[in-house]
Amino acid sequence: MQKSINNIAIAGSGNIAWHFAKGLKMQGFEITSIWSREQANAQRLAESVGSSACNHLELIGDEADLIIIAVTDNAIRDVAGQISSFDGIIVHTAGSVALDILSKKFRNSGVLYPLQTFSKNTEVIFEDVPFFIEASSNEVFQAIQEVALKLSPNIFEASSMERMLLHVAAVFAGNYSNLMYRIGDEILKNSGLPADVLHPLILETARKAVRGDAYKLQTGPARRKDTATLEKHYSALASMPEYADLYLILANAISKKY
Repeated sequence: MQKSINNIAIAGSGNIAWHFAKGLKMQGFEITSIWSREQANAQRLAESVGSSACNHLELIGDEADLIIIAVTDNAIRDVAGQISSFDGIIVHTAGSVALDILSKKFRNSGVLYPLQTFSKNTEVIFEDVPFFIEASSNEVFQAIQEVALKLSPNIFEASSMERMLLHVAAVFAGNYSNLMYRIGDEILKNSGLPADVLHPLILETARKAVRGDAYKLQTGPARRKDTATLEKHYSALASMPEYADLYLILANAISKKY
């Protein structure tokens, strides 16, 4: 295994692959090749970072010190299976996929998991992103950490189980909170009310959550055990029974916590 990493190949062309390729290129790494099932997507990303699109996965590591597999969780095993023997380091970027999906095949393997949501059209400030690393050996860990530190100072070690819990927490804090925003938006739009009136509340709630103790900052009728208001809200959602039921589930969860 090469001690320092200079040349990086990326398997994937989705949101994470897009930002990794651009971020690593900006930090002076050479992106040797990009592979994707959608060849046109690989070509576009490769052109944007002065790289080339790779047509065959078994060739992706030819000039690379590090291969980053940045695909959907359920595609990692298949992608790794198509990569031929590789003397460098190979990592995936998933929160909920264990290291052994790679370590059973590759001696030098690891995980480089960024705890952030990625969209191609939204800039990512990598220095604010926490990265969690797991590796097949101390030597591999140090090599991956060296790459990660070029992107962010917030680097942590996490086992596969710890990373799974991190991902679960992120789903609650990110994916599920976004669902709540969408439901609030839909309720107002269905009533002919402007959805953007919720924006100041959403922003202030998020600011409070990251600045203080979310447990202490909980407010609302369920926190106060105001059953009269809870019943009125439930009745107001009669035309949207799936949301009415969800409202009660969440209200009960809050009430039990307090």
